Amino acid sequence: MTKLDRYVSRTVLMATFVVIMVIVGLDAVFTLVDELDQLKGGYGLVEALEFMGLRLPRRAYEYMPMACLIGCLAGLGGMAANSELTVMRAAGLSVTRIIWSVIKPVALLMVLSLAIAEYAIPTLERIAQSQKAVAQGKDELMSNKGKGYWHREGNQFMRFTAVEPNGVLHGISLFYFDDERNLKRVIRAKRAIYQRDYWQMQNVSELLISEDITQEQTYESRVWDSGLTPQSLSVVMIEPRDMSITNLYGYAKYLEAQDLNADNYLLSFWKKVTQPLGTFALVILGAAFIFGPLRQVTAGSRIFSGILVGLVYKYLEEMLAPASIVLGFEPILASIIPIGLSASLGIYLLRKAG
Repeated sequence: MTKLDRYVSRTVLMATFVVIMVIVGLDAVFTLVDELDQLKGGYGLVEALEFMGLRLPRRAYEYMPMACLIGCLAGLGGMAANSELTVMRAAGLSVTRIIWSVIKPVALLMVLSLAIAEYAIPTLERIAQSQKAVAQGKDELMSNKGKGYWHREGNQFMRFTAVEPNGVLHGISLFYFDDERNLKRVIRAKRAIYQRDYWQMQNVSELLISEDITQEQTYESRVWDSGLTPQSLSVVMIEPRDMSITNLYGYAKYLEAQDLNADNYLLSFWKKVTQPLGTFALVILGAAFIFGPLRQVTAGSRIFSGILVGLVYKYLEEMLAPASIVLGFEPILASIIPIGLSASLGIYLLRKAG
């Protein structure tokens, strides 16, 4: 039985690898085409290719659940078409044993995906975004073009055009408000470099605002004392979906302590935490299709069914995410509900198939 287990696991694993390579490859082509429309300044074709390459692990992580589902359908479906599953069951291998053989390689892929999401994707995304922002905005760093990065500490609001991972800020704008939310001071700087426990700003202009008069002063260089560090900036310059699980949880708690809305970060946190469970649920559902409705259909029909089920799962999850914010239910439910529905349907079909 051990050889049969390994054979099933190897077949599904190879099919999943092929699927993820095809999906990520197609996504890379579309990403490159989209980046070609954004070429300007120092951001050329070589930089666009580098940007695309740095983001490949993120795309592989995002497509992994669907790839596992389609890989399961393709691997088990091919074995069913060759009557291999029938022979295995005749040899005494139960459906549960076969599904367990499928789950094992998927579990390995989930461990790898979590490691990539926790350690690789946040760093690569910071590098990709900062390099692109600096290359595109070398001549426009003091303008408000582009969304930039925003951060808040108490009554101080900060905006940065670009953030480099090595502790360099570009296009800094600092807005200071009093307790009545009146703007009292604005500081702008072309660049700031981190010096252990403070920031050294360059080409600085300061605007002092009072009821009677507004004054502007300029400085070649000025010290900016702030608790902000290059490490803490890592959560400012990337989207919640690209942050690590630990940073998502920590930053959500920080926002709650500042009386700020942390729903987007909690949604991303629970989505990452529950992704392995969602993948297992999709794989069980895919296996149930093979032993039930999709046993006799063609390989193309099985792959189409996998894509359809994966898209329904993905869109249901994405619809429930904003619904949790609007309707006020717990963010974890936006991830748990699609998982529960998929797992329940899979178990039902498996029991029906016997």
